[in-house]
Amino acid sequence: MSDSETGGIGLRGRRRWQFADCVFDEASWSLTVDGRRVTTETKPLEILRVLLLRAGDLVSKSELLDLIWPDVMVVEASLPTAVHKLRLALNDAHRDPPIIETVSRVGYRLAVTVRIEETSAAKLQPVSNPLSASADPPIRMASLVPPPSWRTPLRLASVVVGLVIVAWMASVIEPVSRLHATRANPPYSQREARDALRRLDVRAIERMLAVGWDPNVSLDDQGNGAINYVLNECEWDHGHNQERILLMVRTLTDDGAVIDHRNIWGDTPYSIASTKRYCGPDHPVTRYLRMLCTEGSKPLGDRCMASYELARGHHLKV
Repeated sequence: MSDSETGGIGLRGRRRWQFADCVFDEASWSLTVDGRRVTTETKPLEILRVLLLRAGDLVSKSELLDLIWPDVMVVEASLPTAVHKLRLALNDAHRDPPIIETVSRVGYRLAVTVRIEETSAAKLQPVSNPLSASADPPIRMASLVPPPSWRTPLRLASVVVGLVIVAWMASVIEPVSRLHATRANPPYSQREARDALRRLDVRAIERMLAVGWDPNVSLDDQGNGAINYVLNECEWDHGHNQERILLMVRTLTDDGAVIDHRNIWGDTPYSIASTKRYCGPDHPVTRYLRMLCTEGSKPLGDRCMASYELARGHHLKV
């Protein structure tokens, strides 16, 4: 099957794609930007390959989801998150125009000229039988083949055994989508969670998430979840590490932290991050939250905005 028939996710070719100041080498599965090799994850590179194969054409979000995550249910943020990682690798935020063009609510397009160079790598050869080069004749195994009268029962028995094994595996392997729902009594307190978030200790938070800690549970009496606690760092430390905050928020959203939750004051993570008192509109974490709010198959839109009417109603009840 050709690349055009698979949308680009087939066997890797032996091509080098040159675009802007970037080179993507299929053979080594590597990306070079401005002469320097850039390390990034597999999914962003798979997205890049699809866009290169269809350079200049709009590739819809649904197509990319089907091609990059075939037969897998993923959260809505998976695609924009992977595209964001690709843009970081390409240094796209500092380009005008950017390499990857976003068509709002529809998809993405590679908006630069692409040149393809075929490498001279040898074609793959079938693996030869190691016995064929031996001086001794191959050992005959005919005596081990069951007689015809046994073959049908043996096939049926193997099918039954296979079904039993599959059923057993399904009963003991917990579906990924239910991992957090089925874990009870995570061995971490909310105080430990707050401390790790304030330190921007990504490894500690990853360990907590792995055993079922919920990043959406309120960490104080004002209804602030994990993301809001991370954003406080922007106010507390004006010389903070921007990339570290972004990495922490991405870790939280990748593991289910919602971005449309409002605290008792009516603020959402995006409304907090975008204010100058906190991170500001141009901060990397603000741009990341804005992307999650505006992109994806079902953009959150106004749900990412603050709602002080709701907050006023809450205080009236109090």
